Amino acid sequence: MEVTSIHVSPVNDLVEHNTTGDDCPCGPTTEPVPRPDGSIGWLITHHSLDGREQHESNP
Repeated sequence: MEVTSIHVSPVNDLVEHNTTGDDCPCGPTTEPVPRPDGSIGWLITHHSLDGREQHESNP
């Protein structure tokens, strides 16, 4: 069975993220990912609700 979407979600967040459907309180971002065979998969990125992104820094 070919996977059509991959969910990426924060660990130990304030809420449990729904990674089995489209109804998640974090308002995940969905972006298409082209595959080598020309088909499209989906990357679904969930956002933390504890504000951890504000404290992360990029090198």
